[in-house]
Formats: sequence, structure tokens, C-alpha cells
Amino acid sequence: MSENNLIFLIIPLFIVCFGLLWSLIVVAISRLGGWAALARQYPAPGPATGRTFSMRSAKFGLFSSYRNCLTVSLSLSGIHMQPMIVFRVGHKPILIPWAAVEGVSRQDFFFTSALKLRVKDRETGTTRNITFYGNELVEALEVHAETYKIPRD
Repeated sequence: MSENNLIFLIIPLFIVCFGLLWSLIVVAISRLGGWAALARQYPAPGPATGRTFSMRSAKFGLFSSYRNCLTVSLSLSGIHMQPMIVFRVGHKPILIPWAAVEGVSRQDFFFTSALKLRVKDRETGTTRNITFYGNELVEALEVHAETYKIPRD
């Protein structure tokens, strides 16, 4: 086998292996952090409506940090979340209804704010923490929290 033929074999093999490894990592993040469980409990029935924030950051529990890759929409129905296309493997869109949010707490940092939401886990009866980052998104979430009388922690 000549070197040119070997290169034409290695490049497609690398692309396939990289794609499989990437998909495995993204699915693992979804499962470990709780996205997959929330997507089962609160699947988005359709496209997002309401005020939309692109390229936003959130943290699910201790293991999953979604930095600048989420599209978050706030509407009367709830909080709609979906990651950018390269992270969608294993990440179905989520629509968390406002009634499922049991509490909020705000943290201010030097240049930004964070809002932690306690979301009811229907399967276990416990709550899951989702922390959203960014002043504009945090302020919009707080307005909705006040509207729906979600208690502050």
C-alpha cells in the first residue's frame, strides 16, 4: 500500500473516530449532569417562544457546565433550553414549567450575576440545581420568578 493510499484511509478513519468519541463525551455529559433526566421529565413540545437569549451559560449540578452554548427562551410556558448544534447529541430540548421551579437564589460576582434555580425532579421527588449566568438573563429570570411567586432561598 502506498503512502497516498494510506493517507486517504487514515483521514476518513480519523473523522469517524473523532465523531464517535465526541458523541460519546457529549452524551456522557448529558447523563452525568442531569440534562437527559430533565429532558425525559420536561420535554419541549415544539420550538421555543418568548424572549430568547443566545450563547448563554448554565451549570447543571456538579458535573455539567454549558458555557456560552445554550439558547434559553423565557415564555409564559416556562424556560426552554437547547444547546448549539455541536452539543445536541443526547441533549433533547427542555421546557421547564414555572410551576416546577421551587426556589431561586442570586449570586453576584465581579462582572456578572448568577441565578440558581431549584427544579423539581418528578422521578425522585428531590430537586436539581440549574445555575444560569449573565446579567441580562438573570434579570429576566428574576422578573419571571417574581411574576410566578417563586420563593427566594
